[in-house]
Amino acid sequence: MSYFGSNIRKIRSIRKISQSEFAEIFDLSRASVGSYEEGRAEPKIDLINRVAKYFSITIDELINKELTVNELYHFDVGNEPTFKIPNKLVYELKSIPFCPSVKDIDKALSDDANEVDHIQMPLNEGSGVFVAINIMPRDFKAMPDNLKQNDIVIIDAGHVSFTKDQFYVIKTGDAIFISKLKLLAGNTVLILQVDYDLLLVNIDDIDYYYPVIRYIGNYPGESESNRIDRLEEQLYRLTSKSIQNKL
Repeated sequence: MSYFGSNIRKIRSIRKISQSEFAEIFDLSRASVGSYEEGRAEPKIDLINRVAKYFSITIDELINKELTVNELYHFDVGNEPTFKIPNKLVYELKSIPFCPSVKDIDKALSDDANEVDHIQMPLNEGSGVFVAINIMPRDFKAMPDNLKQNDIVIIDAGHVSFTKDQFYVIKTGDAIFISKLKLLAGNTVLILQVDYDLLLVNIDDIDYYYPVIRYIGNYPGESESNRIDRLEEQLYRLTSKSIQNKL
């Protein structure tokens, strides 16, 4: 018997999600959620995978470990690279450029960005220039294993600094990475690639390095337009809950 049921009950409690809302997010019946939480049924692997990705928890820990409230509250679970959602959200949705490919970043950041689609979502206070990027693995030399085809990462192109444990979208020459960085002496930058190979480059040879501030998973087989609609609906719900909790 797995810990899936007890873990999703704790997740719901922490995130203030009802059984009905949890069921809606993952296309389940409320009765099914209750059966999982009470240990009367075990989920299929597809559901386990979607729940793990949605809440940035590894599959192994979701089903094989009884996670503590403290672990879940601080999103400090799992050993895979993951991007933490900022704790503080503004309550006003902001429209930011949406790039179907990482190659469209320059266009999205240019003055003539009218041709780029936009997506609305709540962002942390003091926001800079944000861009949503649709992940296409073929575009990258290396990236974290937990990022899959058609996932979305949000980058902050307005604030660039070297921070420990921060992931960046980096372009140098013809190679693009999502990785951690370390600044060494002599303007040398160490790109800590996800496969743990090390790449040393001069900072002048890097075209850009934008910090990743948020990671959003996707549903397999979901169209781009449906995914954007779903994300906006979920983020509206999140914003509404945040406002209600403040009242």
